[in-house]
Amino acid sequence: MCCTSGKIKLPKLEDPPVEILNLLQGQDHIAKQFREHIRQYNNALAMTSLGCKVDDSVNRNGAGPYVFKVHGKLSHKAGSLLPSEGQTPLYSQLYIYDGAEALDYRMGHAANHNLHRGTMQILQNTLFNHHPGVQLYKQALELTSNMPPEQQCKIALRFDESTDRRRYNLPTAAAANEIAVILPGDGDQPQDARDIILYRRHGESLQRISEMHPLYPSLHYVLLFPTGQLGWHKRMLRADADDAPAPAAADDDDAVENNNQVSRKRRYVTQAEWFRYRLFPRVDESLHLFMAGKLLQEFIVDAWAITKQSRLTWVKLNQAKLRVYHRQGIADAIAADPTVDTANLGQRIILPSSFSGSTRNMIQHCQDALAINRYYHGADLFLTATANPNWPEIKAELLPGQKPSDRPDLIVCVFHAKMKEMLNDIHKDGIMGRTVARVWTIEFQKRGLPHMHMIIFFHPDAKLRTPEEVDSLLSAEFPDEKEHPELFELVKSVMVHTP
Repeated sequence: MCCTSGKIKLPKLEDPPVEILNLLQGQDHIAKQFREHIRQYNNALAMTSLGCKVDDSVNRNGAGPYVFKVHGKLSHKAGSLLPSEGQTPLYSQLYIYDGAEALDYRMGHAANHNLHRGTMQILQNTLFNHHPGVQLYKQALELTSNMPPEQQCKIALRFDESTDRRRYNLPTAAAANEIAVILPGDGDQPQDARDIILYRRHGESLQRISEMHPLYPSLHYVLLFPTGQLGWHKRMLRADADDAPAPAAADDDDAVENNNQVSRKRRYVTQAEWFRYRLFPRVDESLHLFMAGKLLQEFIVDAWAITKQSRLTWVKLNQAKLRVYHRQGIADAIAADPTVDTANLGQRIILPSSFSGSTRNMIQHCQDALAINRYYHGADLFLTATANPNWPEIKAELLPGQKPSDRPDLIVCVFHAKMKEMLNDIHKDGIMGRTVARVWTIEFQKRGLPHMHMIIFFHPDAKLRTPEEVDSLLSAEFPDEKEHPELFELVKSVMVHTP
């Protein structure tokens, strides 16, 4: 589930500086206030921004656990090296200022009015001392310091994919020239699409950057990766792959999914595999990622959106491989009307049935379910199972001071294990009778709890045909409190809606 049976092995998650760890683990008022507003602290200190439409409608009434929910397309942006004339510095621009001045700018921002100045100073000083991104931005400023004020240039933060391919360590400040390259000019020179480009001065406040750059996670989630540990890149080898370079595919530069050649043995870690590995706690490495509460939720949503958008990009660039003949539609339109303007026809992107959630995928599943229902002459049971945040398996794994809502990763893992065991009980062990088929779907409630809807098909010999057989499996009454006290308490706690 997390490491593909040992085929994925990433470097250990680096321990955070003790100052940040104390705030994540502490039970005093300052530490609790920090964790309550950790997303605001991270946004105030981040070197890049997360561009998305956040839906706070679920959280507005203040009741229930916090939910991080976004709509639409997600993007990642970085500001220019220097702020525009008369503009307040943002994000990475603050790291080239004196510490006290940068702190005043941060605390003076309207979004940070409820944050603790002392905590902000501790975090800012810690990042100044430990995060290599600070040195990269300062180096870029030094390299442009002798240029005329009006001269434009851009700085590319470029990662060499052939360097240190097994360890993926970030270059130190002394070797920063391996990851930072300055290109003088007006910004028109070509660059790798995965580079993070910083303009010295730019008319726009923020420029979109590629989330495929391995430095991106530590530039935005500075409180999760305060040492600047590198993230995923497309040449990250799997544990069972040899070190010899693989022959490059003709479309290698365009492939987002870097294992798209079916005939080749899997060599590289995919983006989704990297996130799955990181979101699984391990006994031999730091657990600070899972202490971040609301910021962990943002990181998980960001991870899902990044991988989904990467898959969409791959589908867009590989329509021919997916046997999508969109050009035929254009030819037909021209044949029908020779005067048609081809510029207005556009290009239709078809999502294949293998893409989860696409129209073809949903139609395929629906048709399969209808075919199963027809073949077995109707369904017998409709079962609903919902995750319970009070399950002992969840509470036993919570870190000190945590609530179940702080660990969506843990809730999903326990739910997955329980649903897998329930399927074995029903379909392998036949606790309800012999079954021949099942159809199910898993959804998430408004507050984030997963639940399953399942339709069960019995073997003809096990179908419920009499009232007595129905009563043997189904009940709409409270169980007897004296005869079945445990069952009575379960029904009362999880199946009864109170005023």
